[in-house]
Amino acid sequence: MPDNHDNITDFSSIFEKQMKPEPGVLLLAEPFMESPEFKRAVVLVTEHSDKGTMGFILNRKLAIKPTQAIDDFPEFEDTLFYGGPVSTELLFYIHTLGDKLEGSIEIMNGVYMGGDFETLKDLLRIGKVKTTQIRFFAGYAGWTAGQLKSEMKQHAWIITPAVKSLVMKDNSNLWKNILKDLGGKYSMVADFPEDPTLN
Repeated sequence: MPDNHDNITDFSSIFEKQMKPEPGVLLLAEPFMESPEFKRAVVLVTEHSDKGTMGFILNRKLAIKPTQAIDDFPEFEDTLFYGGPVSTELLFYIHTLGDKLEGSIEIMNGVYMGGDFETLKDLLRIGKVKTTQIRFFAGYAGWTAGQLKSEMKQHAWIITPAVKSLVMKDNSNLWKNILKDLGGKYSMVADFPEDPTLN
């Protein structure tokens, strides 16, 4: 049986040269995070400044569709995701529609957040939006000024650049797959059991 202390030492060493949080990076929860909202979560950072940080959890699928959650929403065969514990009564979306939605903000190359909601509904009604072009979230993940920095000092998050193809795809194994793709010690982290006492 592997020595748990050695594994923790190896795990801690991957934080030595972490990227800094910024729009367009992914936050991967450390493998033993106990928070139910963020346990093995993959968060796309959409905003980051000295005032705080915002992002969406990419791998928490809900059992309803946007049409079931929002009044007067066009029929659209897409899944609603739990974006995080803040403002869960509100609908948020990221997409690849660019300037087709006035007011949208580019958060990484080819991926945008928000934009005119009425225009979006019109595009959905006439079938001009594919499920691969948009993702909907109930709520978002938010950190106040300095909060994320403090959590990073505690080795709560692994940071890696986001890839458009991963961000826009529904993938329940996203956390594990990203770590596996990073290789090396990250790949070892991907295989850690959720309960550290089983390691």
